[in-house]
Amino acid sequence: MSASRRVISVLTLALTLPMFAEHASAEIKICNNFPQTVYFSIGYDQPGYDSFMSRGWLVLAPNGGCDEFDSALHLSVFWYYAETNAYYVRKHVKNTNTWGSVRPDKQLWVARNSFNIIDNPGMKRPSDPGAKLVGFARSLEASGSELNETLTIEADGINVSQSISSNTNTDTNTAAKPEAPTNTKK
Repeated sequence: MSASRRVISVLTLALTLPMFAEHASAEIKICNNFPQTVYFSIGYDQPGYDSFMSRGWLVLAPNGGCDEFDSALHLSVFWYYAETNAYYVRKHVKNTNTWGSVRPDKQLWVARNSFNIIDNPGMKRPSDPGAKLVGFARSLEASGSELNETLTIEADGINVSQSISSNTNTDTNTAAKPEAPTNTKK
């Protein structure tokens, strides 16, 4: 390979790496500090369409389990809904925690099992017999860039904290304190 071709190859690589590096840092990381397994779903706008996509379930282990939602998503904002299975808080009393359902910003469909549902305005119930319409809460929004967020369901089972990291490695931490989650006792 000639010297001029090597220089062009190195320059091409040097110029394209920052583009890939910027996209590689866009991520949505979800953590669970609550002592029960949490099932997490996400909703987001489909640019160019008059619809939203709702997807789930990301299964988060209790007491510190974290996972990243689809790394191919490059969003500036998303909506979320999460829930636990019913668990005993004392003899004959069960509790189910949900996040996103109190004063929701968006109503989207979720299903009993893994799902990808295109939520069109005015759509009928999806074919999944366990599908239900639930409230989703809005995440923080990245201004002028793709979202690089960590959302944490806190150990108290009520609060959700959110932090956004920019591509320049400076963190802006913001805690979102929603109303208490919906707790269903059985």
